[in-house]
Amino acid sequence: MEIRLRYREKGPIMAAVLALIILGVGSLFLTWRNIQHQRAIVDDHLMLSSRVIITGIEANLVRTARGMDDGTGQASSPLFSPMARDLFRELMSSGEVSFVGLFGPQGRLLISPEGEDGEMGMPLPPPAQQSLAQGKPWHGMINFGGKLVMVSAQQARPELSRIWDAHHMGSDDDEFPDLPALFIVIGLSAEKHLSQFQQYRRAALYQTGYVFLAAIVLWTLAFAYLQRREQSRRLIHLEQFQSRLLDNMPDGLVSVGADGEILAANGSARRLLGGENGHRENDGKGVMGRRWDEFPFAPLLDNDEEEWVQYTYNDRNLEMLAIAYEDEEDFDDEGRRLVLIRDRTRIKTLEEDLNEAQRLATIGTLAAGVAHEVRNPLSSLRGFAQLLAEKLRGQEPLNTYASTMVQEADRLNRVVTDLLYLSRPREFVPEDIDLDKFLDGLDRLLQFDMRSKHIRLEYALEAHLVYADPDGFKQVLLNLIANALDAIPEHGGRIVISSEQRRNGVWLAVTDNGAGMPEDVKRHALEPFFTAKPKGTGLGLAIVNNIMRAHKGRIAIDTGQERGTRINIFFPRDGGED
Repeated sequence: MEIRLRYREKGPIMAAVLALIILGVGSLFLTWRNIQHQRAIVDDHLMLSSRVIITGIEANLVRTARGMDDGTGQASSPLFSPMARDLFRELMSSGEVSFVGLFGPQGRLLISPEGEDGEMGMPLPPPAQQSLAQGKPWHGMINFGGKLVMVSAQQARPELSRIWDAHHMGSDDDEFPDLPALFIVIGLSAEKHLSQFQQYRRAALYQTGYVFLAAIVLWTLAFAYLQRREQSRRLIHLEQFQSRLLDNMPDGLVSVGADGEILAANGSARRLLGGENGHRENDGKGVMGRRWDEFPFAPLLDNDEEEWVQYTYNDRNLEMLAIAYEDEEDFDDEGRRLVLIRDRTRIKTLEEDLNEAQRLATIGTLAAGVAHEVRNPLSSLRGFAQLLAEKLRGQEPLNTYASTMVQEADRLNRVVTDLLYLSRPREFVPEDIDLDKFLDGLDRLLQFDMRSKHIRLEYALEAHLVYADPDGFKQVLLNLIANALDAIPEHGGRIVISSEQRRNGVWLAVTDNGAGMPEDVKRHALEPFFTAKPKGTGLGLAIVNNIMRAHKGRIAIDTGQERGTRINIFFPRDGGED
């Protein structure tokens, strides 16, 4: 069975997805920032090293020039350029410096390790020339000889320009008569630093990938956990739903093991087999754990044919069906049986009522025909008997015989009248009846009968309104009270009329302290012409039952020998049931 949950855990799943996205984006951003920062550190280190080297070159050139002073205040010009080239070669021999040179305006190379006016193999880029022309230092990464080189260019001190000017003074080269400035350019190899940076970047990317992969694994596990928890919750909800469904279904369901032990039973089965709380009303023993052969319907399991079988148990009419429990994955359940139990007590009662109604209809049809044929001759016979009684008045025993004929004719006429009422009951029109006023009138009507038994009607009214037809209600009470008067003893008799309000109507009861009815009399008490009284007709309770059917009510007899009789009648309101 599949069920739909009213809620789903989308919040944690969406939070996990969002957390993964934020973690991934944040990790990538931080890694990128760290790589950029590390690259900036490499560039700053190279630029700082370049500045230091340029400052050192500048200081060495000035110091060298001063050391070659010939006493005139000017350096020995022929030796300046070779000394500068030697200094440049010494710097390049370390391997860290890829190039060093002294430049003039427009990026012309003046002194290089290869010689004066040598070719560097790489002209200064236009941005460098523009920056140097403005007197600003310039730094940049250039591909020189297939390798990346950090090139730094900076304007030399004015003192170095004067030394260079003195070096060319008096020469035939008048190309630089007014040399404005000199520039020292140095190129540091960035391969080693960039190699370290690449290693750092690779490690950072690996670390980020590891963290991101770990986050994905954790997210996958969290997602699987949430799905598993949702499935577990769905399974628990399904089990609870099925348990409640089985416990609240109207039919009983019992699981019986191969050894005959009751392994499981739903609420209806416990109620039908062992009372309302799963216990038998007579001994209080629980249903669970009992053996099936302890019940009177044990042979049901021996029946190989799957068919419904009816049993009577605890005053209930039960219908049962035993089927084999088959589970291919559980071999321990081999031989297990499932028993379905239906409570057919209500249906059985309705069937009996229907049969009784059909029987009453048949009897009523016969009674109507008999009454029609008997009533006219009976009227003639009664008239002649009454005439004889008047003629023979004072002549005993003929007068007594004539009077007896009249009384028996009247009794026979009452029987015919009851037969006609039983066969053709009139249509009832229910209305609200005030019980207090109604019973006061009934008490006055029956005062002579009460006086002969030396009793008074007792009342215990909780409900004071009854929805019934006044004439039908009156006839019901008269018949019930008449039966109670016949049942109570001559002295010490007691008749109590009580009422109880229910949700859908009123229960009325007429209770006497007579001898009560035996079980066989109670079983047939509502049938027409059945009576245990010597002079009874057997139509009183049958008529009461007929009137209650017309009101869509009920009649129930609670009686037993030596404990009196209580006749309960239920008058529904607006077609309700109790």
